[in-house]
Amino acid sequence: MVGFRPLVSVIIPVFNGVQFIEKAVRSVCEQTVQDFEIIVVDDGSTDGTQQVLRQMEKNFEIQWHQQDHSGPACARNTGIQHARGSYLALLDCDDMWLPLKLEIQLNVMKQCPDIGVVHSDFEIVGEDGTVQEHVKAGENKDPFVQAFVDGHTALVSTLLVRRTAIDKIGGFDPSLYYGSEDTDFAFRLYRVSKMECVDQVLVRKLRRNETDKVLAIEDWEYAAKCLESRRLFLENLHRLGNLTKKQEKALSREWANYYMQKGSFFSRRGDHVKSRKCYWKGLCKAPFRFRLYSRLVRTFVN
Repeated sequence: MVGFRPLVSVIIPVFNGVQFIEKAVRSVCEQTVQDFEIIVVDDGSTDGTQQVLRQMEKNFEIQWHQQDHSGPACARNTGIQHARGSYLALLDCDDMWLPLKLEIQLNVMKQCPDIGVVHSDFEIVGEDGTVQEHVKAGENKDPFVQAFVDGHTALVSTLLVRRTAIDKIGGFDPSLYYGSEDTDFAFRLYRVSKMECVDQVLVRKLRRNETDKVLAIEDWEYAAKCLESRRLFLENLHRLGNLTKKQEKALSREWANYYMQKGSFFSRRGDHVKSRKCYWKGLCKAPFRFRLYSRLVRTFVN
């Protein structure tokens, strides 16, 4: 609509999410606050997502854009470029919002103008709809430690962000991939604006029936790209400097996790020499990461 300036711009990137995208959009349309626009960015899907989006245009007020496959960071940045709202909210295509999500978060923003970002607790659900985990996203006030020790930082699908905060950080880093871009985005927001967490589940995050894409996938080029992205992200954190002892410990443990994933990558390819070196580097970072010892032993017996 010409001249229409929504309060909230909702950005939904999708890549081969034909079975999910309508549920995600519907969860936005069922919000108790209706002053929003929905921007879907198709990141070069090959599963018929475009046909579904064309059909959805008849039933939902959405705008959608198509681009060559470039990864979720670029897709979200495309959505940000087209957004007109004073607030931006992000939603992955396989996640869903609960109906009060925007209303509760906007109330926090209105009551505290100095807050630039609001996120929330969330549930992780399986493909059969059962709740597998309830994540208390604000339990640890240090986002750095929270991300690596507790396993979660602010989930992208829970974020409501003032446009001014995003303008300060320039969107997502397109060089990062496979979740690293999400954590990097959240960390950079923490550095430029005050963040508040709603102690209430407002989002349901889908956990697909996959163990670990990086390790399970047979597309070696993709797996290598994911690992390289994680390395770049961790190196960027190292450059921050002035870390507390607790933060340094958390980062060392995450380096150990990275080397464990990389070691498994080489092990699956039959390169036990490189795998062994990775597990050893992981142990140097976190000597009490006991799983690394068993992985290291296997490289000598296989």
